[in-house]
Amino acid sequence: MINRHVSYLVFFKILIASLILYIFTSILGWDMFKYPDFNSIYSECSRNYYSNILYGELFCSLNSISDKEFSHKSVIFIFIAGVINILLLVGYFKLFQKYLNEYGKYLFIALLVLHPYMGVYFFRFYTDLFASIGIFLIFYYLINNKRIDYFFILSGLILMNFRIALIPVFFIYSFFEIIQRYKSNKSFGMPVILIIFSLISLIPVLDFGMKFAQINSTISLFNKMIFNFIFTFGFRESFVGVFRQNFWGGDPLDPSLENPAIFISEFQAIDYFSLLVSIFLLMVHLIGLYGLIKFSMKERVFILISFAYILVPLVTIAHMRYLLPLMPILLFGLSYLFFKNKKLNLYN
Repeated sequence: MINRHVSYLVFFKILIASLILYIFTSILGWDMFKYPDFNSIYSECSRNYYSNILYGELFCSLNSISDKEFSHKSVIFIFIAGVINILLLVGYFKLFQKYLNEYGKYLFIALLVLHPYMGVYFFRFYTDLFASIGIFLIFYYLINNKRIDYFFILSGLILMNFRIALIPVFFIYSFFEIIQRYKSNKSFGMPVILIIFSLISLIPVLDFGMKFAQINSTISLFNKMIFNFIFTFGFRESFVGVFRQNFWGGDPLDPSLENPAIFISEFQAIDYFSLLVSIFLLMVHLIGLYGLIKFSMKERVFILISFAYILVPLVTIAHMRYLLPLMPILLFGLSYLFFKNKKLNLYN
């Protein structure tokens, strides 16, 4: 039987996400599904993809088999994205509900429902969706102290080739699993296989990875990590792009630096509001990170391995989209910080 908390989460999340979709598309006239990478990379079926290989192959294969034009904007994929996202949110709520009191459960639901960035991406069938699945899979195994099995390895192999940013997370998690199995004198064949698959997944995208690593290479590592940390936890691509063009000299992967942006454009009211929202989200996410660290110290510190997902962006280029798969975890951290279930003995 579905409990009332899950019912509230599903109903209000679909309602708010649909409302955001309607406001953006019908009232503001914005293209909610604008995805430049899809047109420039993934829709070019005659070329080799330099990243996220299976994502491009998915659409090219469907187009070839059905003789129809499928894209991330197709109704079927918008629907699939919504279904996957709602299942992930329900999954996270199921994982975390025992650690929260009644107030904490409702706060967690409210945060999941009202988070504006998660609302915008709810119906988007982007590569980030597969990253969200991968992070949930890893977090589920970590928090439940499950060992790597064949399902995990197969899922990891597929997901890494849908979203290459998952490779460092699966790679690091494999080493963690080897250490755990070594301490308990158990065979570590499974994590070794996952390490091999991680390296195999890296080979086709190695050239892109090298170019990606050169982004902002002239900036000191310390300054870059500080700014990228702030960008990851609170600022969208547009703001980061403006900052980099004005202060860091643009993107070495994009030689065209014409039409330099400015911080406050002709839509001043919208820009100021967007900046305030970014600062608010930065605070929400940082408080959530603090709460999650406290939770991990009391429960299982190794659950923080999931945050290996943002290691590469922190030393190259970062914005809030990289945090998207981790947002439900951070929102739990915020809820736990204020409304943890004090009656629960976490060590039982």
